[in-house]
Amino acid sequence: MSENRDLARSLLAAARRRANKFTRDKEVRSKIRQSSSNESDSTGEYQGPQLLNESLAELIAQRGWQEKMKDSDLFIKWNELVGRDIADHVQPLAFADGVLTLSAESTAWATQIRLIDDQIRSAVARGGFEVSELVIKGPNAPSWRKGGWSVKGGRGPRDTYG
Repeated sequence: MSENRDLARSLLAAARRRANKFTRDKEVRSKIRQSSSNESDSTGEYQGPQLLNESLAELIAQRGWQEKMKDSDLFIKWNELVGRDIADHVQPLAFADGVLTLSAESTAWATQIRLIDDQIRSAVARGGFEVSELVIKGPNAPSWRKGGWSVKGGRGPRDTYG
């Protein structure tokens, strides 16, 4: 029982020391702030809590990511730009240098999007995104290739029939 009391007393003493150190440091910091009139912005001194959106906006500006962030809005606004019917079956995969890559749910949807290519481009352009090329990918076809060896020019599983 006395060990627990000693532990509690030592923890309390450590907490008091930290609290006293914190208040002394706080007083020193306030004196420094008063002596340096509004130079803290240029020196990079800690300014206290900031809003997350302001911090993110500052980081994006520092890194030069404005254009990439604008391009990412295409993915967010995809449903609004092309409509829900198309958005349910076709999703954007990538958008870089004016090339928009789309993934279609089926080959029928891939064909349909190829037929209305100009309408998709104009809908995306109305949202403020310039698309020079549209690449449409359908679903992956099943592979008939099994194992490490294969015959070139074979007809898949039908090749074994007489």
